[in-house]
Amino acid sequence: MLSELDVNTLVDLILARAKMDKTEPDSANLRNGWRTDALLTDVDLLVTGQHNDPAAYASIAKQILGQIYHLPDISPGIPELIQLAILRGERLLPITPQREQAILKLAHEIDQAITALPEGPKKMRCRSLMDYHMGIFCDAIGRFDLAVVSHEKSAKKAKEFGDLPGASISIFVAALYRLKQALLENQPDEELEALFSDLEEKFGQMEEALRGSALYVQWAQGNGPMHMIMAHVWLGKGYSPFWGDWVTTAIKAADKLGEAWKAGAELVEAANNFDYDGITKTEKSLTIIAENEKFGDEVRATAFLLLTRLAAFWKDVDRAQHLVESMPKTGAASHVKAVAERLLKQ
Repeated sequence: MLSELDVNTLVDLILARAKMDKTEPDSANLRNGWRTDALLTDVDLLVTGQHNDPAAYASIAKQILGQIYHLPDISPGIPELIQLAILRGERLLPITPQREQAILKLAHEIDQAITALPEGPKKMRCRSLMDYHMGIFCDAIGRFDLAVVSHEKSAKKAKEFGDLPGASISIFVAALYRLKQALLENQPDEELEALFSDLEEKFGQMEEALRGSALYVQWAQGNGPMHMIMAHVWLGKGYSPFWGDWVTTAIKAADKLGEAWKAGAELVEAANNFDYDGITKTEKSLTIIAENEKFGDEVRATAFLLLTRLAAFWKDVDRAQHLVESMPKTGAASHVKAVAERLLKQ
């Protein structure tokens, strides 16, 4: 948790940059060239990554927005970029019905502000960021179908303006959300296998596209392998030749990336040690993850799913039923819940 002094220092730093920033994205690659955008990315890595404090990140952006919004000489696109930082922080917080409505209202306001911007690289960069953030938000509320659409739009814009690393991330995430939607809809096994194979392919493409970029550790080594491992667990797949590499890479990346990745790394370790002997350290680890709300609904639900498989293996029907009933029910966990409910009927 950041202190008030830390927050104020970061507000002053970004504010000083934003007030004087006349730079804009490189038209050949929207991720480069806009100095305020680059600074916000660095602060994001520190605040939401290393410190796992998205509330502080949203607070920082709100304080900045309040001081620059009505400045007559502020460069077009800066207020919208700061609003997008607020959206980024808010969507990372636990989604309650009230927060969901507040985020939808904020997204509508940002969309209108971006639409009013003059045509050019800043507008396109803001629009691409908006599509990306709304895709992640749609995932958080369990609208995987809408999340796919948002990420496909973001990928298209990123490709058009030379951001191949950013496009590769959105393409990979869209493939992940297609798999989640298929799990939610109880699609046939052959369809799920095809979607998982496509996800593997998109992961490989993302890994190659990110090589040498600032996003390599975060996505090619951190988020990407963690997503692959969880997808593997949801499908109940057996041996994968890539499993060991995914596990090793994800755990090492979590050490580099900070507090926000620890929950995923703990699940990865527990899944890697999972077996059916019934009384294991793994079962204890999974129970700690499943029952701790700080781990997030999808991670918790995945731990519950593994515990449910363990109970089903030992034919402990009552425990399996209790575990499924205890799982997070909606939002980002809805596809995992659907898998677990079908497991009870087998």
